[in-house]
Amino acid sequence: MSTTKQMPNSDSGEVRGNNAPHFATAPHFTAVKRSKSTWAEVQRNTLLYVLLLPTFLFAITFYYYPLFSGIYHSFTYWDIKRTVWVGLNNYQRFFREAATTVAWRNMAIILVAEIAITMTLPLLGAALVNQIKRGQYWWRVAFVLPIVVPATVVVFVWRWFYGVDGGFNYLLRLLSLEHWTRAWLGDPATALGAIIVVGFPWVAGINFLIYLAALQSIPGEVIDAAKVDGCGPLRRFFSIELPLIRPQIILLVTLTIIFYLRSFDAPLIMTNGGPGTTGTLVPGLQMYRAIRNELDLGYGSAIGTVLFSVLLLISLASFALRRREENR
Repeated sequence: MSTTKQMPNSDSGEVRGNNAPHFATAPHFTAVKRSKSTWAEVQRNTLLYVLLLPTFLFAITFYYYPLFSGIYHSFTYWDIKRTVWVGLNNYQRFFREAATTVAWRNMAIILVAEIAITMTLPLLGAALVNQIKRGQYWWRVAFVLPIVVPATVVVFVWRWFYGVDGGFNYLLRLLSLEHWTRAWLGDPATALGAIIVVGFPWVAGINFLIYLAALQSIPGEVIDAAKVDGCGPLRRFFSIELPLIRPQIILLVTLTIIFYLRSFDAPLIMTNGGPGTTGTLVPGLQMYRAIRNELDLGYGSAIGTVLFSVLLLISLASFALRRREENR
């Protein structure tokens, strides 16, 4: 007597026989298998996770907890002694203050100037050094060495230059141009520009290194082919090298925006936001004043939250732009 294997009845949806496969349980087996492989991977890398744990705990303690605490307290009146929920009052105060408009206007001027500087002079320096065949190492050292000088020291040196009896006015007197001397940081017409000029000639530093590394990473075959086709140095730079280092340019522009949006050390040290109360005021310094001078930590947290939101949007836009550039 022959035995036949019973097959599922497609019309009735029934499955006859004991040997029919159970397709409905396949996702369950896949999930179990994936869970086991994940647990096995964790067991294999236990030491790595243990070593990462202190870093993770420090990040939670010193980064994420202050971040979420600041967001929460931005909706409160907080002066250390007491915390009172005030809703959106701090944000309404921030956007209604005349100082806020001036601070963001000053920041926009600084950002435009610093982005223009980032996209030109460090790139020019890197392009010139990249063309040098002999002694390139010493040129790199010369451009990178100023990094070891603390930024605060640089700001203090420039503040002396801008003083009434400082370096700039002394040079002008030597050139018999006394009528050009002035209190550079006390004149509303020159104070903000004086802060922007700090760091001249703006070539040395991380920007220079990133541009130089990007230019040196361009395959030599591409450059040789351009030379064979008759491309001169300028045309080769603008038509070949510049498009190939576009991701690095986007990165540096993003880092420049983030750095200057959150920093206020130069206006604080050189002018304390003056001349007047808002001559060189920026949002970061406005937050500093609210916390240190007024002891209004809730209002300072609101300003910090606004800055964080702007920086987050800029970072996400930069990531999206870089991903699109990589997929082209």
